[in-house]
Amino acid sequence: MKLFLLTASAVAFTLSVSGCVTKGYVSKQVDPISCRVDVLETKNASLNQRINAFESRVATLESQVSQAQLANKAMLDDATARAADSAQRAEAAAAAATQAAARTEKLFELGQKK
Repeated sequence: MKLFLLTASAVAFTLSVSGCVTKGYVSKQVDPISCRVDVLETKNASLNQRINAFESRVATLESQVSQAQLANKAMLDDATARAADSAQRAEAAAAAATQAAARTEKLFELGQKK
């Protein structure tokens, strides 16, 4: 039992002397990583702000496109209605011209017979 205790204490002593890491060593190893993490967090925050700004711009542009599409549709509907109205008036004028031509032809024939 004494041999076991002596061996265990020798192993513990060896581990404590050679295997321990000091606070200074840990700081030296962790500080550069911490700085890089801080830089990356700053860049990430900056990129998130830019993304939010772009999302806002996209939303604005989508709204403007939607309004332009509605305005174009209204203009197209108006132009279509005007074209249909003009076509109806042209057809009515053509029919009236045909009737007038027929009447004129009859009057000419009657005038020739006299």
